[in-house]
Amino acid sequence: MSSSDSSIYTTLKSYWGYDSFRFDQEEIISGVIAGHDTLAVLPTGAGKSLCYQLPGLMFDGLTLVVSPLIALMKDQIAGLRDKGIKANGVYSGQTKRTQDIILDNAIYGQEKFLFVSPERTQSHLFRTRFQKMNVSLVAVDEAHCISEWGHDFRPEYRLLSEIREIHKVPFLALTATATPKVIKDIIANLKLDPVKKYISSPTRPNLSYNVVYTENKSTQVSDLTHETLRNCIIYANTRKACESVTRMLIAQSKKATFYHGGMEKKDRESAVKNWNKDPANIMVATKAFGMGIDKPDVRMVLHYDLPLSLEAYVQEAGRAGRDGQHSDVIVLYNRTDINKQSKKVEENYPEYDYIKDIYAKLAVSFEVAAGRTDIEFYSFNLPQFAQKYNLKKIKLFNALKILHQEELIFLSDAILHPSLLKLDEQATKSLLKNPSLSPSMKDFLLLILRMYENLFLDKIVIDEKQIAQHFSKPIGKVKDGLKWLDRNGIGNYKPAFDGHTIAFGEFRYRSEELPMNLDAYQARKSKFMADLESIHDYMATDTCRQRVISAYFGFETEDCKICDNCIHKYESEPHELRKGVFDLLNKRELTISQLFGKFKVGNRKTLELILAEMEQEREINIRNSIIRLS
Repeated sequence: MSSSDSSIYTTLKSYWGYDSFRFDQEEIISGVIAGHDTLAVLPTGAGKSLCYQLPGLMFDGLTLVVSPLIALMKDQIAGLRDKGIKANGVYSGQTKRTQDIILDNAIYGQEKFLFVSPERTQSHLFRTRFQKMNVSLVAVDEAHCISEWGHDFRPEYRLLSEIREIHKVPFLALTATATPKVIKDIIANLKLDPVKKYISSPTRPNLSYNVVYTENKSTQVSDLTHETLRNCIIYANTRKACESVTRMLIAQSKKATFYHGGMEKKDRESAVKNWNKDPANIMVATKAFGMGIDKPDVRMVLHYDLPLSLEAYVQEAGRAGRDGQHSDVIVLYNRTDINKQSKKVEENYPEYDYIKDIYAKLAVSFEVAAGRTDIEFYSFNLPQFAQKYNLKKIKLFNALKILHQEELIFLSDAILHPSLLKLDEQATKSLLKNPSLSPSMKDFLLLILRMYENLFLDKIVIDEKQIAQHFSKPIGKVKDGLKWLDRNGIGNYKPAFDGHTIAFGEFRYRSEELPMNLDAYQARKSKFMADLESIHDYMATDTCRQRVISAYFGFETEDCKICDNCIHKYESEPHELRKGVFDLLNKRELTISQLFGKFKVGNRKTLELILAEMEQEREINIRNSIIRLS
């Protein structure tokens, strides 16, 4: 083992406590340290973050990490800090002053890792400071977002190669799933040349892929979440479905919690905490749940609704069995699901006139005149906006995403944005000299000025609760006082909110002149329809499901022998299953879910036929979901 290899293992053991690497981690890390541009496609749970974190520690300079999700950034920063590693991030919701401090710290070596969203790398503030940083590595996470053919296209990723002109350092592009077309796009757009490629097969030998047709999804969910199940995620496409399924499970005395983007931050954190601490707990969630979730022993991932692409499905299903142990991944569907998905095309890709109308409504709401703009982020409450204009929320959100992809607006993730305050210096000083100003308001204003520096220069993050404690007044009174200052032109107060921010691009167009690239828009719409078709093909196949998935990503594999189609082909002998059912019931009566829990999920279809035959032949009696021998 070379001294370089030795130091890699020493660092791995010292900071992560591991003695060995997984998948292609060691080769990727060694290549990055040697200065190679690298593309790594590693399955969910394969430890992609280690591939930039470990080299980053071994380099003298800073590692810049470009990541599309603020929540994921915060998780990574917290994880590094827990290890005693200096890390910080620049993202929406921070004041300019806060970003100044963080970027200065990165320049003067006070940070080892700097996380930024892709749109931040395009700002003049960032570019100016980036030139002065001692950068050793740029890591691009979720790199599939760079491609129009990926499942989460983000146009700002396309400009990341520009920062190569500032620092000639290795680039590391990371993603969990990428088709050959997406891989080609990533390499071309990031100008990875020459590039070392590590493309892992999406095959997961420990995952049993299953598709269950049912006209009653509630019954199937009930049966599949039997009492012996440990650590389960149920994915649903809507918030309403998440809450409905959770209520049903709780009514059956099962431990369940839900998670979606419409919840308050504290409620989302509580849901994750409850799920993590209890192995019998079931998490019912939208796709908002998953990034940064690293629970290794999830035994089942169940899709209550059809996923929108095979790429997204493989990524979500891959959250099962990350410990290498056998786990089931299941999709439920019925005849109405295909019809629902056809409506998704209209929802996800609304007509051009609708998009123009949303753009115009945003301009009116934020009072942004046509012409050149200073890029300013406004707090945006999507449900309130939808209610005000009588819009369907999902269609509205997708119109906003399209405007973002066209770089006509900037739409941030939905996160908790802190309260901000800036005071007008002249107005504040005049108010303090005003003899009619009440003593209480004067004391309040002076307290704020003592507590927070630079309130006259920039918007400063404030804490109303802390002010209330110092002022010995209820927090409601403090907020009323801040609103009074705002109403009377003394200051600019923005209360904390949990949601999106929106900014117009450098130019606000008249809606009738909106310069959308309609050809590119139509191409993305066609890609979306092809994605839906890939799911339909996956559902309909009677061949090995692992083989279908591998072929989609450009790989070949043998039959897995554990998916439902393989079990039906290689294992399902009805007389053996029938004997197994009889032997179990001969010992004691069982509920349907208890009985199903004794067999592989892939046997379910055959078991249902066997139970129907046995009941018809009066060998068994089924009443209130309890099965007993006649």
